Amino acid sequence: MTQKQEVAMKVNPQKWVESLKYSFTNKTTVLSELMQNARRAGASFVRFDYTTDSATESNTLVVSDDGCGIESMQTLLSVAESGWNADLVNQEHPFGIGFLSALFACRHILVTSNGKEISAYTQDVLAFKTIPVTPCEWKGTTDIVLVGIELDEQTILNTLRILARGFPIPVYFNGECLERSAAEDSDYLVFIDTEIGKVYLHGLVKPSLRNSSYEVYLQGLPIYRTPSFYSDRHHVIHLNSSRFDARLPDRDKLIDEEGAIERITEVLRQAIEKRLRSMKMTLAAEEFAMFYQIMRDWQLLHLLNDVPVVPWQVLQKIVSYPVCSCQYGDFLEYPRKPVTRDEIEARGIVMIDDVIEQDGAGRYLFAWKKGYLVYDKRYLDSEHWLHDWIDDLQTKELRIEPVNVTDRFVFDGELTSINVRFCDCYRIHLDDETIEIHDDAVYLGSDNDCEAIIPKQDVSGFVLKQVGRYENEYDDFQKALHEADVEALSRFCIANTTTEPSDAVASLLPDFSGCPLLYGKSFRIRLDPTGKVAKVEAA
Repeated sequence: MTQKQEVAMKVNPQKWVESLKYSFTNKTTVLSELMQNARRAGASFVRFDYTTDSATESNTLVVSDDGCGIESMQTLLSVAESGWNADLVNQEHPFGIGFLSALFACRHILVTSNGKEISAYTQDVLAFKTIPVTPCEWKGTTDIVLVGIELDEQTILNTLRILARGFPIPVYFNGECLERSAAEDSDYLVFIDTEIGKVYLHGLVKPSLRNSSYEVYLQGLPIYRTPSFYSDRHHVIHLNSSRFDARLPDRDKLIDEEGAIERITEVLRQAIEKRLRSMKMTLAAEEFAMFYQIMRDWQLLHLLNDVPVVPWQVLQKIVSYPVCSCQYGDFLEYPRKPVTRDEIEARGIVMIDDVIEQDGAGRYLFAWKKGYLVYDKRYLDSEHWLHDWIDDLQTKELRIEPVNVTDRFVFDGELTSINVRFCDCYRIHLDDETIEIHDDAVYLGSDNDCEAIIPKQDVSGFVLKQVGRYENEYDDFQKALHEADVEALSRFCIANTTTEPSDAVASLLPDFSGCPLLYGKSFRIRLDPTGKVAKVEAA
């Protein structure tokens, strides 16, 4: 007959406590835990004082608060027993292991509170040795002295500055009261109640460039920050402790963080939408549209669908000769203020997808001369009224017709070579619309034989700004080569559009200032049938 066996879980207390030392991922956890204990005790402040004994090179940190004090030193040294009342346990779920971080952080510890004192080497406490409790004078503060703490002064200060930002009571370090700019009692932030806790909404008084970042606090301590965090423009959330829990033992991460952040983000989005809808009722249309970036960040662009202005961020004006690189200057410019529906109807709005050096500048020149606004293809809701007014030029057949072509040449520059047609002017046809241009050359693009059409009134050579970016293999702008080619093309244009041969020669000749031998001299130049110099002789 087989004897029945039974097993049950057992714990080796000493080894378990020793192993917890490696569970705290941050040495600075002791600071947040002692701050939490002070807050839970109802303290009006928590103070940290740091000193170094130059003789022993031992660091000491004294942590003091004026809370209700420690009721039982035994409970303080009992693992998994927090000692807090039932209401606080239900609200905040303290683990009862936070004080271990203090024991792991120093060589000797002294605790005085409520007329009682314990003093011991931490290795003795962790070895489960009996520690005597002695009476002492109660001065109204709980003082915890950590002798031989491993943290240096600057690390403690830097950490406390982060921890103090949202903490509900003042935090002092060596007499300095640390900034609490994100605390619920901040003089600068106004919090609203939500289902997740207290929320401060940034950028809803004065429009902000970015509005998607936020930081989250639990029980006054930082527990989450969006990956792309803007320190000067962000929302602040203080979570309801009864609805969110922190991860054991450091309490620096939320349990089920991904799900919690999804919930926080959605509540934040709802709060922002509610605030924006309220603002929409009171603000002028132009003012409301200035909050476009916030609506874009939080997928609330539908709020603009019935607003009779368009945010400036989605429209551009063509303010100068279209070019293919910002190295030459920006020819597109945002209006910097919302544009009304009336102005859009009067001017017209188009969409252009051309890459100038590849597709040519025809459509951009057409829109420039017509004074059209250009839709920047940023984000508007699919139901926005603007979509009914956008004329997509890509859907129209483009044809460029030179008028009275005089010559065809190939221009060879330092970094580029293009085919050139000289003419009196040219016409740009888009379906049944036509404009005629006399004073600005147009590049037809690398997909169209790398050809430029140059009317006789444009001898600037600026069409090269449509041809290429003049960058080397490292994407560096070759300014000197570009300027040399523009100047050479300009001379080339003058020479091939003038009716006086002497003017053509003058434009093509180089500068002889570097050769004094030629100063004041006259020469006769004879060219062969291909335009090459055949003979030069003194006049």
